Amino acid sequence: MLRLNRIPRYALIVGCISACIPEARSQPKAVPPSVPAYYPILTTPASLGAAPGSTLEIVLTGANLTNATAVVASFPCKASIVEPTQDATKLKVKFEVPKDTPIGMYYFRVATEAGPSNLRPFLVDTLPIVAEKEGNTKKDTPQAVKIPCVISGTASAEAGDFFKFQVNAGQTLTLESLGRRIGSPIDPVLIVYDAKGNELPGLWADDTPGLQTDARITHAFPSAGEFIVEIRDTTYRGGADYAYRLRIGEFAGPTSAFPVAIERGKKTEIGFAGPKSETLGRLTLKAGPSAEVICAIPPGKLPGWPLPVRVSEHPELVEEEPNNTAKQANTLTLPGGISAKFAEKNDIDFFKFAGKKGQKVIVQALSYELNLPTEVYVRILDSQGKELMKSDPQTAGVRLEYTPTADGDLFIACEQNNYAFGSNEIYHLSVKPASPDFSVALGSDRFDLPLGGVAPIPIFAVTRTNGFNGPIELAYRTSKITIPAGAAPTAVAPFWFPILADKNAELGLEFGTVTATAMIDGKVVSHPASTLDIAKAALGNMPSPPVEFASAIAVAIVPAAKFQLELVFEKAEVVKGGTLKGKIRAKRSDEVDGEIVLAAVSLPAAVTAKFNPIPKGKSEAEVELTFPAGVSIGAGSIIVRGTSKVKGKEQSAVALPVDVKVTDPAKKSEPKKK
Repeated sequence: MLRLNRIPRYALIVGCISACIPEARSQPKAVPPSVPAYYPILTTPASLGAAPGSTLEIVLTGANLTNATAVVASFPCKASIVEPTQDATKLKVKFEVPKDTPIGMYYFRVATEAGPSNLRPFLVDTLPIVAEKEGNTKKDTPQAVKIPCVISGTASAEAGDFFKFQVNAGQTLTLESLGRRIGSPIDPVLIVYDAKGNELPGLWADDTPGLQTDARITHAFPSAGEFIVEIRDTTYRGGADYAYRLRIGEFAGPTSAFPVAIERGKKTEIGFAGPKSETLGRLTLKAGPSAEVICAIPPGKLPGWPLPVRVSEHPELVEEEPNNTAKQANTLTLPGGISAKFAEKNDIDFFKFAGKKGQKVIVQALSYELNLPTEVYVRILDSQGKELMKSDPQTAGVRLEYTPTADGDLFIACEQNNYAFGSNEIYHLSVKPASPDFSVALGSDRFDLPLGGVAPIPIFAVTRTNGFNGPIELAYRTSKITIPAGAAPTAVAPFWFPILADKNAELGLEFGTVTATAMIDGKVVSHPASTLDIAKAALGNMPSPPVEFASAIAVAIVPAAKFQLELVFEKAEVVKGGTLKGKIRAKRSDEVDGEIVLAAVSLPAAVTAKFNPIPKGKSEAEVELTFPAGVSIGAGSIIVRGTSKVKGKEQSAVALPVDVKVTDPAKKSEPKKK
């Protein structure tokens, strides 16, 4: 019998990594660039929301909100502009939420004639909404609320917000803060007091497991009476953006759905895990052809806040106990995944899979990545119990790559790093062949696309793994381009994907995804291009944004620019070490007579450009490109942007890309055969 000797281990948690089930594709780090200064900005608090079947009229706050053309939400909501305004800091809009809208977190944006805004959260909840009122920052002046309810408020610096509520004898209530999980910078603390202001023993919560530093208390009140709950930031920070929602009612508060992942297209029963979750019912879920995540809403008298369930392309199992020895090991398919938990003290979970000589496999355990508190320690063992590889507790994430030296069963032994156990100690384990793969990260998630014009999308990073080094095709609507084999864009030297707009398109705002596709070993492999780091920044540096936020882009179709540019070469071809001269031509409207300053958006690697501005009243200027001897052979895209003042405001236009062919002067043509 295989035995695993346990020794003390202490994990240093250095961060969270967003990942997909069963294996997390390595997401390249993207550094969000600054967006144009004239884009609209929304500062509306993260707690904005409404109930299913309701209509919400609200004045959004921000900057550059004049000439608004559309407001669009990420769910089937009728959103409209009520009163166009010339006040750049305010915009009145209306949201009409359908009755069948599931509760949860969505987002919306505004578009103006200049471009799209940043995203802001929109929350849908069935609990009656109560607005926080002034004067509730002391225990002796709490705001009275009737439960059930969800309180929408904002934390003040150096103070807490106090709310008074009435409970019945034996009534079990959950008090739950939504702060970090909705994109607010607040780190909430909840404290419950009796009617006299005495803190009740044990009714205090901070950083509840699975809530991304939000807090939750579930308690059965033995006697009827009035109670007070305080919510504040853990370090007493506050301000206009420190928004929160405080849900109070008879609803469940599980840590996680269980299993945490399901196989696409397969009906799967979902239960729940965490304190007081044993009596909750089960749901049957089935993921459609494109969903990366689906939500499980905890059932009860009132719905609990939704919990994500990841969607896998491979078989997904649930751990079967007992599996504390190798003889009892659960068998995993290859590829495949399993949801498991350390339910009892000294729990060791064994799993086995069939290894094949020379076939590298990836063994991965996910917990923090799924908003779970579990610290997992993993070992790979052979059939004799010999340790072949182990995870490093000092490294964030658990991902082992191992190549078997012979055919036969291999075993995976999982333990809790710090010997914790219980209903919260959940994790997901997967094993799959180390196949060639890739990922693509965008440098921005919002763009303005003038009618008949072009919008360049920056690609900040491409990661190729396990031997793949081929070309990758990018697509958005009908626009396509190929990232050449071996290309490695960075934030300093991005690869640019120009998307084009039809002259007859309607002004407004659209949401979409850039799809990256490659041919790998004869199979078509596609992934959405990532906007993960941009989504984190937009949501108050949320550790793990919802998956559906992490690949979305917004494109505002805006009026045609007041001037258009065209890059012209007599022949778009040059030899290595040579120069290429051309012209930038401008077609001006009557409103544009000033100088047009030119700059390169995209040039092939190592190529430099010399631009002369198009003088006031003129229609063209010369451009000279220098191609050094070390430049790569082949075609490279040239994209140029021009900027000018139109009625005192800066406006820009981008010329359609021109592909320039680079040839080798040393290559001589072969003599013709006689």
